[in-house]
Amino acid sequence: MTIIWVLLLYIGGLLLIMAEFFVPGAICGFFGGVMVFISATLAYRTYPDYGLFIVVAELAGVLAGIVMGFKILPHTRIGKAMILSAAQPHDEGWVAVKSDMSLLGAEGEVYSPLRPAGKVLVNGERLDAVSTGDLIEAGVKIRIIEVRGSRIVVETVE
Repeated sequence: MTIIWVLLLYIGGLLLIMAEFFVPGAICGFFGGVMVFISATLAYRTYPDYGLFIVVAELAGVLAGIVMGFKILPHTRIGKAMILSAAQPHDEGWVAVKSDMSLLGAEGEVYSPLRPAGKVLVNGERLDAVSTGDLIEAGVKIRIIEVRGSRIVVETVE
């Protein structure tokens, strides 16, 4: 009778661990792990001569289930339905913030010290910017050398 409980707990635990791939949140995985642990403990107490074999076999089964979930599931019909297959390339306009390329090459001055991030004043407008890695004090003249989305990179003007 004990072997039936060991198998039921183990299979139920594996099913809950596999369900974690479909219902994320770690609840199914946690309870599945608890069930596998209880199954291993019960089996170890019932069959102490085979204890090491039972624990190793159950861990191998859990690891095989996890590997199958990560390696095989994405290539199945269900896995493909769950994974976003469309790309959102930059050149087709999929950007969070448009780059203001008119700022490229513009000169201004540092409004707050760039360490390496801070604010600059360009054409009467305060902008967030980063330096090329150097500390730049407030009031120093700068030039914008790169604009990528909302990231503006500046260097000092000599």
